[in-house]
Amino acid sequence: MYKLFVDTHSDLITIAFIKDNNVISKEVKSENGHAEVLVPTFKKLLEENNINIDDIKEIIAVNGPGSFTGIRIGLSLVKTLSYTKNIPVKLISSLECFLVSSNIDENKVAYLEDARGAYVYAFDKDNNPLMEEIYIEDYENIINKYKCVENKLDILKIVDYAKKLKEVNVHLIKPNYVKKIEVEK
Repeated sequence: MYKLFVDTHSDLITIAFIKDNNVISKEVKSENGHAEVLVPTFKKLLEENNINIDDIKEIIAVNGPGSFTGIRIGLSLVKTLSYTKNIPVKLISSLECFLVSSNIDENKVAYLEDARGAYVYAFDKDNNPLMEEIYIEDYENIINKYKCVENKLDILKIVDYAKKLKEVNVHLIKPNYVKKIEVEK
């Protein structure tokens, strides 16, 4: 049985199947074509590795912060698979992914900027949150307090961290977009 990891928060789409600490993954760059790229890449990865959708026992999905289209397309795939095949889903933020993927052994911070501010999240050396993930306009004070992590993924570390995350109701999955929509301002 496999775990499926889906990350579409940026222009780099990452899909991975994980079984017994073995990772089968594919990364595809897609600036504006997530809808055209995601499902064919997912299907090709299944076919090339003789994996059946029924072999997926859990989905770990990044729900942002990230691009509007990327997150929307990725979570649509996740929700469809979860609902139709009754596969449990765990959500993880893109910032959590970067933090747990890091080899930094001290207090650390991850952030994603937009035109007005940044989403910021900080962990201690044991990957325990030091603060809530927040969106803040004046974020330099926070990021200067900690060591900044790279925006890179280590799938096995993410899957291990996800063991402590709770399953979510597929109908209540909410995306977290980088840019606030006008109604929320």
